[in-house]
Amino acid sequence: MTKVYLKMLFREIRHSKARFISIMLIIFMGVAFYTGIRASGPDMLQAATNYYAKQRLATQTVQSTAGITPADLKILKQHDHNLTWQATKSVDINQLNNNRVVRVAEIPTHQRLNRVKVVSGRLPKRANEIVLDQQARTLQPRLRLGGTYRIATTKGFNRQFTRRQFKIVGFVNSPRYLETTDRGVTTVGKGTLDYFALVKPGTLKQSLYSRVDVAFDNLKGVTPYTAAYNRRSKTNTAKLKHWFRPQAAKRQQQLQRQARQQLAPEQQKVNLLRQQLPSSSPILQQAQTRIKQAQAKIATIDQPNYLVTGRSANPGYSEYHENTQRVVALSTVFPLFFIAIAALICLTTMTRMVAELRIQMGTLKALGYSNAAIGSEFLFYGGLASLIGTLLGVAFGVNFFPQFIAQAYGNMYNLPAIHVQYIWSDILIALVIALACTIGSALVALRVDLTSLPATLMLPKAPKAGKTLWLEHWHTLWNRLSFNHKVTLRNLFRYKQRLLMTVLGIAGCMAMMITGFGLKDSIGDISVKQFNQLWHYDAIVVRTGRQTAAQQQALHHEALYRDDLVLKQSQVTVQKAGVANQTASLSVPQHPDRLKQFVVLRDRKTHRRQALGNHGAIIDEKLAKLYGVKAGDRLPVKLGNQPLKSVRIAAVAENYVNHFIYLSPTYYRQVFRGKPVFNGNLVQFNHHAKRQQDAFANNLLKHKGLLNVTLLSTEKQTNFQMLDTMNLVVIIFVVAAGALALVVLYNLTNINVSERIRELSTIKVLGFYDREVTMYIFRENLILTVLGIIVGCFFGNWLHHYILTTAETNNLMFSPGIHPISYVYSALLTLAFSLLVMAIMHRKLKRINMLDALQSVD
Repeated sequence: MTKVYLKMLFREIRHSKARFISIMLIIFMGVAFYTGIRASGPDMLQAATNYYAKQRLATQTVQSTAGITPADLKILKQHDHNLTWQATKSVDINQLNNNRVVRVAEIPTHQRLNRVKVVSGRLPKRANEIVLDQQARTLQPRLRLGGTYRIATTKGFNRQFTRRQFKIVGFVNSPRYLETTDRGVTTVGKGTLDYFALVKPGTLKQSLYSRVDVAFDNLKGVTPYTAAYNRRSKTNTAKLKHWFRPQAAKRQQQLQRQARQQLAPEQQKVNLLRQQLPSSSPILQQAQTRIKQAQAKIATIDQPNYLVTGRSANPGYSEYHENTQRVVALSTVFPLFFIAIAALICLTTMTRMVAELRIQMGTLKALGYSNAAIGSEFLFYGGLASLIGTLLGVAFGVNFFPQFIAQAYGNMYNLPAIHVQYIWSDILIALVIALACTIGSALVALRVDLTSLPATLMLPKAPKAGKTLWLEHWHTLWNRLSFNHKVTLRNLFRYKQRLLMTVLGIAGCMAMMITGFGLKDSIGDISVKQFNQLWHYDAIVVRTGRQTAAQQQALHHEALYRDDLVLKQSQVTVQKAGVANQTASLSVPQHPDRLKQFVVLRDRKTHRRQALGNHGAIIDEKLAKLYGVKAGDRLPVKLGNQPLKSVRIAAVAENYVNHFIYLSPTYYRQVFRGKPVFNGNLVQFNHHAKRQQDAFANNLLKHKGLLNVTLLSTEKQTNFQMLDTMNLVVIIFVVAAGALALVVLYNLTNINVSERIRELSTIKVLGFYDREVTMYIFRENLILTVLGIIVGCFFGNWLHHYILTTAETNNLMFSPGIHPISYVYSALLTLAFSLLVMAIMHRKLKRINMLDALQSVD
């Protein structure tokens, strides 16, 4: 390539800066979205992998229904060369002074596994010091460093502590709990934990360990979530189950032996009574009956269950991986809009460039230049624009989008900030796509002209012949149109390629805006539909057992009380291979016919009400989607320490937040082989002042047997804190769509003006004012913009639906509807961008040199 040739190339770039920059910008946006969003998933996974390794997250956890004994720990000591283990004591309590369910655990002196990360303060050094979960500060803003933390629960739990008043010395995050809010389930209080607290060893009086965490050496350095990790983890779980299987029978014998030892003094008393009293004595007979009953209970002591779980049992562990996969799925379809539009715009732009330089191509051919040399100018022109656009797109996309997406998910997970990494395979793919858009378009545009003779190329290209429109046959309408309107319609259908490009480009922009506003609608509707339309209660009260007369009187005498529904309330785990375990609220109303006054169970699409019958359960729609079940199928459910039960699904109901399973008392007895203990109430208030609701909860918790009061106003606030970043997502969509609209409209309008410069100069010579000349072009753009808006509505609905189904978390379902006003906003913004482009073009049209234009051969 000669110096003169390069000079000609850069002169062409300088003379067509707008065209060169428009190609570069469209490539920039496509590459930025592709590489940026594609890097987000791996960046998030890498952050989690580093966090697990640094905090030494356990790979397995062993628990027992009878507690972990020193004999159980000896089993693990035999395999110290293959694994690391750490035993922990903990107790779950219901704090009566602040209405929170807390897991109090002893922090080991040397944290070999599950190392907590100090957010502020330090770890406890003295017996009277305590550190709290970072979530505690969110739920109870009054908690602060240096403050006093008092354990105030039931008498039975109070006796399990050597001390109950502590000084708060720190706030921490634990790798066991990745989510900011979910702390797992418990058998205490409302059934779910609010936060955890860590104290020094010796604070709990219990002799048995609650769990033992294990980390196998064969998983060191293996990337979590991969097939290799899952395969080894499954093998390790099987090993632990095999090791602890003999312990079940030994532990059963030990429990029976301990029970007999405790019964021995009573047995001796009965033996003394036999010597002192006749066999017919009622006192002796009663004592002997008690002994027989106690011995019968001892005989029925079952073998304890040793539960071995992997990391998937940790709240948030599996869901975090699923969220990263959702981001990867988004990165596949979302940039396609930009890439497809970029290809169309590049094809139009390069076609126009080839048309403009026909005479130059003919001259070069006549001088003896080869087709390769002539075509290389266009290839270098497009390739240079692609290369610069790709470099800028990678630099921006990889550094911006992963940070933005990770920040959005950062409100949901306790993970450190991500570190940006360049995924060279994706960058190479982006570069190939960018070059294909420009160089491929140039080759398509050159395919005819390069084979033409120099004489043919040096002659002006014949203008495209006009054709009779089908609309002209509709004489009633056609004859009523003005001259300008007829010209506009003829020009639209004369340049069909530009019509198609403009409509598709605007449709893509419109689709992105509808998606952005639609996401805001879908998430905003969750609050309205869930808390106003589906749930018609204001508080959930949980008791230790059945409702007593005193508890009922205390509830009914509260000033806020209007009505209540008695029910059984507990947390269950839904388990199925291939799906992350889900926690659901199991509710059994004492009077199923009254449930409709408190909870609306309906089909989401038809709004047909669903009644709770005796032949199956009603579950939420999201749970049904996750497990791929429908009415008539069965769902595996685990309640507490009971074996896994199969529940028949009678209906699937609309729901957006968390999971629920409703059963009638009759069907509950069929499934779980026992009568339900109605331990809760759904309560309706007569008004909703925040201070009075807090007073309601505090007053009830003062009564014996009442464990927890959950206010829906608090739940609503907690559940939707993570959705505050939605406005940022909408802004990103609108800004990206606006930038795309501006580039598309400016580029195509600029080409339109360039192609018709003689026509525009002619009408200016004939006396058209500047504003009339602009309207001559603007009418066409306006029609194309309206057509693009209409087509974009259909694209937007599809893209919105795809992103909703891809971006949903396991315990959240978005409302699929888009508000009509969102279509209006999207259309108005698209029109605004079209007006902005025409304002820019108006200035250009005013500066047209009519004489030069009319002298040209174009």
